[in-house]
Amino acid sequence: MLYVKKIEDGSDTAQLLADKALVGEDVLVRISRLGFSLTYLPRQSALWRTFSPTTRASQLIGMQGTVCFGAYLDEQLIGVCALRPVSGLWAEILDIRVDAAHRRIGAGHAMLGACQAWAEKNGSCGLKLITTDLNPGMCQFCENMGFRLQGMDRYALAMTEEERGKPISQRACELMFYKMFQKG
Repeated sequence: MLYVKKIEDGSDTAQLLADKALVGEDVLVRISRLGFSLTYLPRQSALWRTFSPTTRASQLIGMQGTVCFGAYLDEQLIGVCALRPVSGLWAEILDIRVDAAHRRIGAGHAMLGACQAWAEKNGSCGLKLITTDLNPGMCQFCENMGFRLQGMDRYALAMTEEERGKPISQRACELMFYKMFQKG
């Protein structure tokens, strides 16, 4: 049985293994008079990327003002997410991850539901999530969960150690997604 509960300490995050995801496409952001839109372009060959959620999740759980939720399947932790209130009455999702072996069973959706319930209870007007164009799976997940791409920043990551070695046109961009709870 799948369920989500609030995580109070870092002990549960040790269960979560490194997330290995096969990524086989790039994100292309188009800007028009009507705003931003995403297009997913297949790569010539897929790339393996490894994300390590355990370190970041344990750091976020101990941060003051941050709320963390875990997705469990039969008592096994399969996903974590963290959010915090930010200025402008938004609740920012700092991290959301589901173990690759347990994707497509609703864990991410359930954790977002817990985040939304917490944010609404605490007076937020919506959720904010920042990802990069290097993570097309997350971009698609955001779109499927009702988030809208509302901004991008080409320079936020351009001079980081990881990105500096790449040509400027291939450096990662931050993409800002928002989901409003009410019209306004």
